Amino acid sequence: MKNIVNIILLSGLIALFSCTKGFEEMNSNPNQISEVNPEYLFNTSVYETLDASCGEIKKIALDNYVQYNYGQTNQFGRYGNVPTTNSNYFKAFYNYALLPLHLIIEDITGNPEYANRLAIVRIWEAYVFSQVTSIWGPVPMSGALAGTTSIPYDDEPTIYRNLLSTLKECAAAIDLSGDVFNNDPVFSVDGKSDLKKWIKFANSLRLRLAVRICNADRELAMSNISELMADEDNLMTGNEDNCIVKWGDNESTRNYYYDYFIVQTSNDDKANAAGEGFLMHTAPYNDPRLPMFFTECNSPQMPADFHWAPYWGTPKTDHAPVSGLIDDGSNPYSGVPMTAFSVMLDSYFAQSYAQTIMSYAEVCLLKSEISYLGLGSGSRNAADYYRLGIEASMQQFGVTDSDAISTYLSTDGIEWGTTSNLENPEGESYFMDYLGLSSGAIKDTEDDPIYHQIIMQQYIALFNQAIDAWTLIRRSQVLDLPPHYQPETGYGAVNAGSADVQFAYIPQRFVYPSTELQDNAAEVEKAISKYLEGGDNMDTKLWWAKPQLINERLQELVENYN
Repeated sequence: MKNIVNIILLSGLIALFSCTKGFEEMNSNPNQISEVNPEYLFNTSVYETLDASCGEIKKIALDNYVQYNYGQTNQFGRYGNVPTTNSNYFKAFYNYALLPLHLIIEDITGNPEYANRLAIVRIWEAYVFSQVTSIWGPVPMSGALAGTTSIPYDDEPTIYRNLLSTLKECAAAIDLSGDVFNNDPVFSVDGKSDLKKWIKFANSLRLRLAVRICNADRELAMSNISELMADEDNLMTGNEDNCIVKWGDNESTRNYYYDYFIVQTSNDDKANAAGEGFLMHTAPYNDPRLPMFFTECNSPQMPADFHWAPYWGTPKTDHAPVSGLIDDGSNPYSGVPMTAFSVMLDSYFAQSYAQTIMSYAEVCLLKSEISYLGLGSGSRNAADYYRLGIEASMQQFGVTDSDAISTYLSTDGIEWGTTSNLENPEGESYFMDYLGLSSGAIKDTEDDPIYHQIIMQQYIALFNQAIDAWTLIRRSQVLDLPPHYQPETGYGAVNAGSADVQFAYIPQRFVYPSTELQDNAAEVEKAISKYLEGGDNMDTKLWWAKPQLINERLQELVENYN
C-alpha cells in the first residue's frame, strides 16, 4: 500500500508542476510531501532524465546540431529559439528529472540505513546537472528546488567545482557491503544496485567533466585527472561497465522516438536520415560501424556512382550559403524525401531502446586525449588508449569482423599519427560535403592532426548521445561540420546573415527560457550580466568551450561574394 500511496502523491505533485508558470511555481513548496519512497522516486527521475535529454530536445534540436542524423525539425533545428519549447525543456530537467532526487535527498540525508542509496542519488543528480549546465551554462544549482520564489544562479566554475567534489565524495562513500536499491534502473545485479559499477560511473563521469573544463581551469582539471588516473581500475574497464538505461515498455515510459517515428507516423518524411556531416567522418574511411547505425541506400535518387555508396546522407538543407552557388538542376538533394536516404536502423526506435549514458570507449578516448595533451598519465600511452577506445566502440556497437576492424585501424587518417589519403582520384573532395565547403579529412596542414584524430573518434563513439557530442564539438572545435545554410532568421537565430548570404554555425548554448525571464527575472538578469560575457544569446561561448571554429572556405566564398 505504501508504494501506491507514494505513486499517487508523486502523480499529484507532477500534475501540480505541469502548469506553465515556470521555476517559481516549481519551487513553491516541494517539502509538502511528508513521506517519500526513494525507490519509486529514483526510478521516476531516471526515466524523466531520459525523456528530458533524449526526447524531443534531441530530435528537434540536438540531432541537427551534431549532424548524426536529421529528421523533422522546427526553428530549433534551424538554429533559432522557440521560447515556449525552451521553457518545456528547462522544466523537463528541473521539475521532472531533478525534483524527485531532491525529495529523496531531503528525506534520507543523515540516515545511515540509506548511505549508499544517498550516494547513488547524488551521483545521478550530478549527472543531470552536468547535462543542464552544458546546455544553458550558468544555472540554478545550489539554491534550486529549495522552496523559494527567487532562485539564484551559480556560475560555471562553481558548478563544476561542486560536481567534481560531489562525484569524488560519493564514489568514496559507497560501501560495497552496504544498502542498495532493490530495483535499480541503471546498474543492477538481479535488480539490486551494482555498487562497484556505480563507483566506476561516478569516477568516469568525473573524468569526463575534468577533461571538459581543461581549457578553462587546467589546474582543477589536472588535479582531478591525476587522482583518477592513479587508480584506473575504479574507472570503467570494459563495455560491461557501460552506463546504459532502457526506456520502459508502456505508453508512459517508452522511447520518445518509438512514439514519434513508429506510433505517430503520418507521412513519408518521418524518418531520421543519415547526416551528411557524420558520413563525412565515417564513409570515406569505410568505418565498419556504419551498418550498425544506418540502412544502405537503394534509392534511384542517389546520384550514379556516388562515392560513399551504399550510404547516402542528407545535408540539413539543399540551399547554398550564397545565392547562385548551386541551382536545382545540379542539386542532387532538391526535393528528395528523407526516406530516400540511408536512415537510422529500426533498433534505435525500439520501444524499450537502451540509451547509452557513458561508455568504456569514451573513457579510453578521454585517456588518450589526457595523455596526448599532457593533462595526466596512466598505465598506457596515448596511442594505445586511442586504439583501445576504437576497439571498445566497435564491440559496443556490435562489430564482430576482426579483419574489418584491423583494416580500419590501419587506414590513413585513422591509424595513429597518419593523415587522410588525399592522393585518391577525388582528392579532398572525397571527404567533403556536397558543396565542397566542409571536410572530414585529417590533414598535415592543420595545427594538430593527432588531436583531430582523437576528437573524431570520440565523436563517432558518442553516436546517438547528442548532448555529449554537442559538448565535445564545442569544447574541442576541430571538427569541420557544415554550417546551416538555411538558418532561422528570427527566433533568436545564431547568425542568419543577409538575404543573399545565409549561414549559421552551430549554437553554443540555449538561451534562458521565457518562464525564467518572467518569474525569476532579477536572478536571470544578474546571471547574464555577471556570468555571460556575450549575453543571453545562442552564440555566447560557455566557460569551458573553445572559440567557434571558422570555416575558411566559407569565409573566402562570402568575402568574394561581397
